[in-house]
Amino acid sequence: MALHILLMVMENIHISYAIPSQPSISFNTNIPFQFESQIRTTPIGIGTNNATAIKAFAAKIGSQNNMSITVSRRNQLLIHLNGNELTFDTDSQTIFNTITLRFEDFSISKNLSNNQLILSYSIGVNIQITPIYITTISTLVLNINVAISAEFKGNWTLGLIGGYDGNRSNDLRNSSGTIIGTIDTLSAQQIHELFGMTWAINPNRSLFYYDSNDNASFYSLQNRNYRPTYDVSTNGILDTNARETCGINFNSTNSTLWSPNQHTCYYDILVTGDTAFGLNSRQAAEEQIQQRESIRNPPKFNSNLNLTQTVRTGEQVHISFQATSEFSSNIIYKSLRSPNDSSLNELTGEFKWNVPKKIDNRTTTTSVRVSAQDSIYNLTSTYEIVFDIKQNCASSFICSFILLFISLISQMILQ
Repeated sequence: MALHILLMVMENIHISYAIPSQPSISFNTNIPFQFESQIRTTPIGIGTNNATAIKAFAAKIGSQNNMSITVSRRNQLLIHLNGNELTFDTDSQTIFNTITLRFEDFSISKNLSNNQLILSYSIGVNIQITPIYITTISTLVLNINVAISAEFKGNWTLGLIGGYDGNRSNDLRNSSGTIIGTIDTLSAQQIHELFGMTWAINPNRSLFYYDSNDNASFYSLQNRNYRPTYDVSTNGILDTNARETCGINFNSTNSTLWSPNQHTCYYDILVTGDTAFGLNSRQAAEEQIQQRESIRNPPKFNSNLNLTQTVRTGEQVHISFQATSEFSSNIIYKSLRSPNDSSLNELTGEFKWNVPKKIDNRTTTTSVRVSAQDSIYNLTSTYEIVFDIKQNCASSFICSFILLFISLISQMILQ
């Protein structure tokens, strides 16, 4: 999932995507969110068309760790965590020329070669933020690329990026949960007004860091006043230059056959009149594909699994650790930790264990930990279940007698 450098219909602050605490198709501000992110776009001041680009990104996990990444008016990349500026010590030890800062629920890495940032959240969200400097207009813009764990497939993601369910026909779902149509059936103006503008945020919900002379209300006003260019006119020379820059066949008259990268590049050139800007858009879009391939999701375990399970002595335990992968139907399972005399089928993930009839009184818990690895990219995920072991009564009469005996002893002690 990616957000291109130049947004056709989005302006100022919008919900980029959000993950609610429970599956939902509408944006309900009354329920908590596991994760929320926002983008801020501003006019880039070139050409006669109202072109905008992403200038800031913000995200929050749960109710804390508010991260804000903005391009300043001096083209500097500013990073703030909970209102405090983050800096990367270039004298620190680096791995592959990258410095990583780690926090409780996430980490942020900075590549010292190209200043690319990677935000990795423990819930399964990865964001790549690449600063792109457009030399012809002397401005810095942000290229955002998002990868989300397969665990959130279904009605889990909301916002501009659409739902994460593999169904492109429902991507244009507005904040109320209504599907307004598809890209092929709607005009740019309809998409902007019926879809994009519904994801404009309330200023009180802004996650961005603001300088003393800046505030969220200003951008909210811009949201209402902004009118993008819907119909882009072209001429022979500009069309020729755009096709050459974007790798589009000069004889191609059916734009539906163009790749998304070519669409992005071509539109950006027509809007700005700047072929260098369009080329940057194309290269960024191609890089996004490569980046998405490098951020792959590991297998997802059966959602019915529990973290803890009560078992009784002498009981036969049977658990399916079945996992699914978006890349391969062949999953290899390994037992990383397991009770004595238990077994795991490495092809099916079926776990079996006969709980001993007699256990040491000091042994009340044990666990099983299983890994699942796909056969294409060797991506691995793990899952652990803790067993709470209870004594099993041979009959209800014996159990009742034991409880009665304990009760009588307690009463005698109290007397």
